[in-house]
Amino acid sequence: MKRPFYIILTAALIFSGVSLAEETEKKAVIGYLKGSVKVIKKGENIPVPARLGMSVSAGDRLETGLDGKTELKFEDGENFRIGDNSSVVIEELKQQNGTDKSTMKVVFGRIWMNIKKSLDSSPKESRLITRKVTAAVKGTTYRADVDKDGEAVVNVYDGTVSVDKDGKEELVSKLEKVSSKDLQKAKFDEAEDAKDEWVKWNKNRDKLRVMIVFTERKNKELAAIPISEVVFAEEMLKNYLYTVIDQAELKNIRESEKLKAAVKGDAAAAAAAGLEIGADLVITGQVDTDVTKPEFLAGWYSGVADMTVKAVRCDTAVMLAAKNIQTKAPEITEQAAMTNAIRKASIKLLEQMNDRIIKSWKNEAAKGSSMDLVLIGASFENTEAVRQALSSISGVKNVNQVSLVAKRALITLNFAGDSLALVNKIQELKIKDLALNIVGLSLNKIEIEVK
Repeated sequence: MKRPFYIILTAALIFSGVSLAEETEKKAVIGYLKGSVKVIKKGENIPVPARLGMSVSAGDRLETGLDGKTELKFEDGENFRIGDNSSVVIEELKQQNGTDKSTMKVVFGRIWMNIKKSLDSSPKESRLITRKVTAAVKGTTYRADVDKDGEAVVNVYDGTVSVDKDGKEELVSKLEKVSSKDLQKAKFDEAEDAKDEWVKWNKNRDKLRVMIVFTERKNKELAAIPISEVVFAEEMLKNYLYTVIDQAELKNIRESEKLKAAVKGDAAAAAAAGLEIGADLVITGQVDTDVTKPEFLAGWYSGVADMTVKAVRCDTAVMLAAKNIQTKAPEITEQAAMTNAIRKASIKLLEQMNDRIIKSWKNEAAKGSSMDLVLIGASFENTEAVRQALSSISGVKNVNQVSLVAKRALITLNFAGDSLALVNKIQELKIKDLALNIVGLSLNKIEIEVK
């Protein structure tokens, strides 16, 4: 008989304001819920249905059914997700001697962990321990699949996992996987892997959806096709956090007045334009390029790029970052000189902006201001019915439908309270011929299935 195999994931959590000498217990909150998910609280034997916003702590066990999945959210924005037909025990959630620690014991099933790289000096510890292997993890994104016999496969999507078995160490890097059976590292095909619905769902939840809109002038002439948009997007996509909206999706709104105002620096217009196509973040830019052929470069061209970019968060219209830089790049052709100057500017600006964007995203608090409601399975008729019902809730103001695309509607509103309080009020609504199933919750967004 095979011994049960457990996979223990220790994920670092960055919490502030705790003395180095203290040991403090931490909690996580259920931030997404779909299908059958049950919680067995520490010291109890009877499972209870999981609820959005429910706190879970060390000693609790989570079990999902064949149609179930859930997401645990930690205070610093880290996410631990549990797939269908899984059983997970929270072994540890605490800060000890100044280091944030959490330990998850996965009996069987599928998990996904998103551990953001540390953006400050807070110590963090992250390990993955099994009866057969030990993995040391620093800021990374990975998943583990554990079968009923206890064998596991770990796929790494970002960062590095150091896996040790019987004194043998393997460094598993981005787009590599390792099996607990033989500890043999191998590459995996990202495109093929992405066909898995579990992988697709997790990647969509991990990333910020970014809209990039630039105006570009070459030698003072307005460029019909901004090369800088493409180059900046290429550099941004190198960071796992971002997914960039295809430029084809901008076609219908590129000439809109709000987008033109956004490029000129209007943060509210940028946010409104981004919400129209479901963006979380809008990057606007103005780029001036010039190419010369100075004698000292012996026939080579010199490209110059003067780039100003601004990042605006769509749900709050807050400008997260604004930067300007000028770069030069010599190349053998005129086009290459201009493109490389733009690329150098893009790389340097992203280096300066990334930390600010990520920190602002993580630290933005809900202040009773704007919230987004995403309706899944929406039509014009049921979206309007939901909008009117929301307007009847005490404390709700300015309920507006922003978009309706591919059966997904976006409604924005103001509410004098937090998102969990609003969820409770939405669950009390009675709408003729409609059922609202709330599946997702964060500080500023609520996801609702409409049936």
